Amino acid sequence: MPEISLLEKSTDKYAVDKDEKIYKLKLLIRDVTPNFLNVLRRAILEEVKTLAIEDVYIIENNSAIWDEMLAHRLGLVVLNTPENIKENEEIKFYLEKNEKGYIYGSDLKSDKKDTYVVYPETMIAYIDENQKVKLEAVAILGNGKQHAKFIPGHVYYYRTGELKLEGKLDEKELENLKLLGVEIKKNKIQIPKEKEYDRTFLDSIEKASNEKIKVIPKDEFIFIIESFGQYSAEKLIPLAIKELQNKLNNLLEFLSK
Repeated sequence: MPEISLLEKSTDKYAVDKDEKIYKLKLLIRDVTPNFLNVLRRAILEEVKTLAIEDVYIIENNSAIWDEMLAHRLGLVVLNTPENIKENEEIKFYLEKNEKGYIYGSDLKSDKKDTYVVYPETMIAYIDENQKVKLEAVAILGNGKQHAKFIPGHVYYYRTGELKLEGKLDEKELENLKLLGVEIKKNKIQIPKEKEYDRTFLDSIEKASNEKIKVIPKDEFIFIIESFGQYSAEKLIPLAIKELQNKLNNLLEFLSK
C-alpha cells in the first residue's frame, strides 16, 4: 500500500480565493511505481472536468481587439469550478464596459455565486474613449483531452535520491560545495534541510564534486500538483481517481455483456 507524506502546501496570493484553496501540493510517495504515478498524472491533466468559457456572443465591440481574439482570451480565463455542476449544465457570464481603460477578469460576472473568475486582475482587453464591449458568454464542463483550457493544473513527479561520497575531494571541489551550502564532516555529507528532496540541487552537488559524490536513486517519489485555480490542489487526486473508476466500471460493464 502506498505511503504518502505531505512535504509542502501553499496558496497563491493573486487568487481571489487564496484563503480557501491550496494551490501547490508537494507529496512524498513510497511503494509505488512510476507507471502508477504517470497514470495518475495523466488522469488529472486529461480526465478531470473543469469549467471554461466555450461560446461567446458579442453584442457590441468597437474596440481595437477583434471579436475572435476577445473570445479566445475569455476561453483561457480561469474559472472556479464547483463540484456540484452537472455534466451538461451551462453557466452564463456577462461583460459590459464603456469606460476608458483595461477590461479585467473581475469585469466578467456570472449568474451563479460560486462560479467566478479566480484571478480578478487578469487583463482581457483595453478600450479607449467612446468604445464599448458588451457580450454574453457560456461556460461548460470539459477536460484536458478536449482542449488545453480545461486542464486543471501542472502535475509532475521525480524520483528522490541519496548522496554517496565515492572519492577524495580536493580544495576546489570543497569550495564549490561550500558555495552550495554543503559541508563534508567525517565523510558525511550535510546539506540544507529544505534541499533534502530537491533533485536539481542534489544533481548540482554531483556536478560540483566532479561526480565524486553520486546521487543514488531511491524507491520513493516526489509528486507535485500546481493547481491553475479551478479546484484546490488536494481535490485533484480524488477527482482523477473517480474518473479512472468510471472508465474501469464502463469496461467491466462492457465485458459482462
